[in-house]
Amino acid sequence: MDIGEWIQGLPKVELHLHLEGSLRPATLFALARRHGVDLGVGSAEQLGDLYRFDGFDDFAWLFLAGLDVLRGAEDFADATLALAAELAAQNVRYAEVTTTPFQHHRRGVALEEYVAGLDEGRRRARDEHGVEIGWICDISRETEAPDSHFTVDFLLGRTAPQGVVGLGLGGVEHGFPPEMFASSFAKAKAGGLASLPHAGETAGPESIWGALRSLKADRIGHGIRCVDDPALVAWLAERRIPLEVAPTSNVVLKLVKDLESHMLGELARAGVVVTINTDDPAYFQTTLNAELRAAHDLHGFTRQALLDVQDAALQASYAPAEIRSAVRRELDQIAP
Repeated sequence: MDIGEWIQGLPKVELHLHLEGSLRPATLFALARRHGVDLGVGSAEQLGDLYRFDGFDDFAWLFLAGLDVLRGAEDFADATLALAAELAAQNVRYAEVTTTPFQHHRRGVALEEYVAGLDEGRRRARDEHGVEIGWICDISRETEAPDSHFTVDFLLGRTAPQGVVGLGLGGVEHGFPPEMFASSFAKAKAGGLASLPHAGETAGPESIWGALRSLKADRIGHGIRCVDDPALVAWLAERRIPLEVAPTSNVVLKLVKDLESHMLGELARAGVVVTINTDDPAYFQTTLNAELRAAHDLHGFTRQALLDVQDAALQASYAPAEIRSAVRRELDQIAP
């Protein structure tokens, strides 16, 4: 069996992808038509041409266009279901999907609609595609006031979406260090939620140290800038703190020159627990299968190493016990 077929058949767990970054052209175009939003194109095919961008500004335009078409429960459910179909086609059994409630609340979306859509989409993902979703709701650093506790209070309240596993932290790192949000993460941890911040994507090792020390991070989203601090790399490896690495995302956003230059292999060889992810798979035009294939072709990940990556993702996940057991049985049946 060639490596492409083998990767396709591999049972998978993904830990770092954003619902708002998963809108493929067909989904975004359909939702825009539902609400009469003019995207400046006449078809999903033409919209697909706009998914080829040169930098962050083009990405930001697309991301904001995607936010604009998510308005009611039906939209959030449809977006979740479209993502689940894509995951199922890649044999992804469990995914932890990040979504940002404050971004929608500040646009005037009723939280009741938001929650109803996430719950319906999650139920249908399981029933129609066999994909279990756990939600990570994240704080947007530059838009949510640190002392407001909006997101954590929403998650610990009575109207939170079903299946929430952790509190995340996303958005602009520079000027918004993890320490600013320590009180929200303390409340989340006390309430039984995992601490799952982004750190060390665009900022340096100090951002990762801040997430570890002030937020008591259980995993680190991205974390690639740890390579600038050998002591931090050793610390992460020794304490088995998983990194959610998303190579294509880093390349598209000009954080790394190209996939060949990515530090994924370097981190793995240093003993850091790495998981491989897609981040915003639609806008970055990638899939989990493609990311795993690049790890194999460009960074020397053997079939056994790719199996180990999935094992690491499963162990680092907050999947329900029955899902963990089922995926574990499937992984044990895969020959490297």
